Amino acid sequence: MKRPTPLQRYIAENVHGRCGQAVTRLAEAGLVQHPEMPFSEAEVREWWLVSPQAARALQEAGQPVLQFCELHLWGRTQARGQPLEDDPALAAAARPAPPPEPTGW
Repeated sequence: MKRPTPLQRYIAENVHGRCGQAVTRLAEAGLVQHPEMPFSEAEVREWWLVSPQAARALQEAGQPVLQFCELHLWGRTQARGQPLEDDPALAAAARPAPPPEPTGW
C-alpha cells in the first residue's frame, strides 16, 4: 500500500469538501461579501470548505478566503477539475512555517 505524501495528508486533514452552492446562496442572502476578490486578477473557480489553519495559511498567501460563523471557505483560482495536489496555493499553504529568526541576547 502506497503511503500518502505530506501534501495528501494535509489535504485529508484540512480540506473538507466543495461548497460552491453554499457560497452563492450566502452571497445572494447578503450574509457574506461578494465572493470575488476585487483587487485580484484571479477568478474564483471553485469554493472549498477548509480548516481554520488552512484558511489562515491560504489567506496569508493572498488567496480568497471567506468566513461565515465558524466556516472557512477558500476560493480556488486554479483550473476546475485539476487535482487538489496540483494546486500551487494549497501546496504552499501545506508547507510548514519556517522557524522564527533568533532574536539574540
